[in-house]
Amino acid sequence: MAQVAQLPPVALEDASLSTWIQPRDETGYIYYPKGSLAGFMLDIMIRDASDNAQSLDAVMRSLYTSTYKRGRGFTTEEFLAAASRAAVGKSLTEYYERYIDGRDPYPWSQVLPLAGLRYVEDSVRVPRLGVTTAPDTAGGLTVTAVAAGSMAAGAGVQPGDVVVSVGDIQVRDQNFGQMYRQQYGNREGADLPIVVRREGQQMTLSGKVTMTVLTQGRVAFDPAPSAKALRIRQGLLKGS
Repeated sequence: MAQVAQLPPVALEDASLSTWIQPRDETGYIYYPKGSLAGFMLDIMIRDASDNAQSLDAVMRSLYTSTYKRGRGFTTEEFLAAASRAAVGKSLTEYYERYIDGRDPYPWSQVLPLAGLRYVEDSVRVPRLGVTTAPDTAGGLTVTAVAAGSMAAGAGVQPGDVVVSVGDIQVRDQNFGQMYRQQYGNREGADLPIVVRREGQQMTLSGKVTMTVLTQGRVAFDPAPSAKALRIRQGLLKGS
């Protein structure tokens, strides 16, 4: 959920095609996590409409029988019709237009309570470098954008720089951000050398660990769900 929320809004239909042209805004493979969440949301909606008598799994099984077993795939219209039947006649056209073909943010605060869950936001102070990166052909990370007023901007990091190391952390993949937050979470104001490669030349830039307020979302159990929501939550957890 956090990964999808932090990236630029992209329609799932567009993402499934644009991955082949490798967009530079880090949305190249967003259809994997965003598609999983779309299925999760649809599963909850179907279970809610049918009082947990039907699910997305039932939809896929019916399509397997009615299309694949007859030697073909299924169309969007056939999928929506099967999903609507499972949802006891509820139209899912708006769902498709807003969350598959559209770019609306997923409405977790409305959907999760249907399954006895809650979307909770916590605010924490974390160290933030302030760069957006993309993998380069040499296996490093190239800076594609620098946030205005960030620590990276103050240190002189520029788009096009290849990040070699941040403090004691060797930058080898896009997980370095998590390592950076873990290692420097309690070192606000500490000197922080940033080694970059710019136009073939390696240089060390001087920065200081800067904190920012980060709002993080998480899914939690509703301590007092309705009987229906509890049935749906159990159905999700047990596959029933």
